[in-house]
Amino acid sequence: MSFREKIHWVAFVGLLLGFGWYFLSYPWDIAGSRAGMMTSVWMLIPVTIIFLVPMILGTAYFAIRYPKEANLKEDEREKIIHLKGTHAAYYPLVLGVWANIFAMINGAVYGWSVNILMATLVLSELVRVGAQLYFYRRGY
Repeated sequence: MSFREKIHWVAFVGLLLGFGWYFLSYPWDIAGSRAGMMTSVWMLIPVTIIFLVPMILGTAYFAIRYPKEANLKEDEREKIIHLKGTHAAYYPLVLGVWANIFAMINGAVYGWSVNILMATLVLSELVRVGAQLYFYRRGY
């Protein structure tokens, strides 16, 4: 497993943990109020910590454990994997933005809009990282 693949695994798990906690803990009954929007904003602080701590620790651990791999430049295969993952993430991103526009036209406000946008971003990132992990495993 390459250094970048290991980092992608850490990112994937960090995203699942951080935003899994967020979406399971969010008080959905107040999502349509201004308090729901402010709750979304304040809940991003622990989400950021839950996501960043494993990323920092994982990256540092793998960089110390495998220093030669950490300093390697990205090769053609990794560039293609990156491009394919980014390409795959574009579609859920666009669909999520359109879903948010549609929801706002139909009266979704405050926390609902913020959460639709956040879910769109998280889903797109999970698709991007997941696709890249798939392509690493497949051997592209």
